[in-house]
Amino acid sequence: MQHLRRPETHSVASAGRADERGQGLVEFALILPLVVLMFFGIIQFGFTLGGHIALVNAVREATRYASASPPNSNPTAQATTAIARAVPGYTNTATVTYSYCYYPDPLLNPLRPTYSVRIHVQATYGHQLFVPLVGRIIDGIDGAVDNRFTVTVQEDMRVESQPYRSPPSGVPSACTNP
Repeated sequence: MQHLRRPETHSVASAGRADERGQGLVEFALILPLVVLMFFGIIQFGFTLGGHIALVNAVREATRYASASPPNSNPTAQATTAIARAVPGYTNTATVTYSYCYYPDPLLNPLRPTYSVRIHVQATYGHQLFVPLVGRIIDGIDGAVDNRFTVTVQEDMRVESQPYRSPPSGVPSACTNP
């Protein structure tokens, strides 16, 4: 019994495919580095954004702590501790500054003015850029090439105390915008 073979026919569609063998691999090789860079960029952005949100919350916590303390208390230790607890990958490089100011209470009796105290806490922190290629691309955005993305967070709160009948002693200046 003989096997019957079909005669080979070359269509126009199959003839074009023979010349395009390996084209998908070349396209994949060209696109893969960009996709990997975007993927790791998203990961680095996620860590940086998460750290920034934690920094905002830590500064708010420290400011709230200082607003419940007497005027002229030092919230630096509280802020540093809150930042160290909250920020993932904290490298102990946050700079915390604070200041107190007073302002007249606008809604009370204008003939007998009273004053309140406000605290301003500011923290500057450089988030570590740990994804090498992505870090090199976004490193200089903050103005310094130091493998960190530096952000500054600030919070103002009224100090919880009874209103003062005169500008409080020990609080050095009036607030510029109440």
